[in-house]
Amino acid sequence: MATTDIPESKELKKLINSFQEYIEKKGPVKEWTDAYLLKVRDRYRKAAAKNRGKWCFEFYECLQGLNKESIKRGLPVETDH
Repeated sequence: MATTDIPESKELKKLINSFQEYIEKKGPVKEWTDAYLLKVRDRYRKAAAKNRGKWCFEFYECLQGLNKESIKRGLPVETDH
């Protein structure tokens, strides 16, 4: 059972690390363009759906931050597939 969790854990950890890189490159989330925010948010949402039940707290915080900012801006709720 533990071996099936390894790829998902690595995927989520990779997204968390990439989120930190995004912040270093583009600045805080509130300074991102709408298009860039949607791109990153949709990437996180797809990973979240794929890895239901395997989230860590850091992943949840990143996803919530992206969702809150997109709601504040009035961006579309649906995720591109």
